[in-house]
Amino acid sequence: MTDQEAVVAEARRVVAALFPHAVGAVLGGSAAQGRATATSDLDVAVLLPDSDVGRREVIRHEGRVVELFLNPLVGIPEFFAWDRARRRATVLFVYGQGLTLTDPDGHVERTRRLAQDILAAGPPALTAAEREHGR
Repeated sequence: MTDQEAVVAEARRVVAALFPHAVGAVLGGSAAQGRATATSDLDVAVLLPDSDVGRREVIRHEGRVVELFLNPLVGIPEFFAWDRARRRATVLFVYGQGLTLTDPDGHVERTRRLAQDILAAGPPALTAAEREHGR
C-alpha cells in the first residue's frame, strides 16, 4: 500500500467510525494531493443527512489531527454561497479538488460539480466598501 492509499484508507476509517450515517465524504488538502506527511492533518468534508446539523470539528483520530467539515446535504448550496462570499472557499476547494471517499448515491459527485462550477465563476465582485477597505 502506498502512502497515499494509506492516508485515504485512514480518512475512510474516520468517516466509517464517526459518521456511519453519512451521505458521502471527500478528502481534501495536502492528503488529497499526495503531499501529506506523517504530521499532516486530514481535511475531510462529510455530507450528512438533512436531519443533521452543519458544523466544523477538529479531532484526533488514530493519532492524527482531522479537520471535519460537516454539512447536511440540503444546506450545501447556501453554505457554498457563504464560503464563496467570504473569499476563503475552504470547503469549496475540498469538494472541488478533493478525493471522493464514499458516495453510495451520487450526492458527492453532484456536490463536487456544484463546487467546481462555483470555483470556476470566481469570487463575487468587491463592493465599494470592500475595495476602499483594501486600500
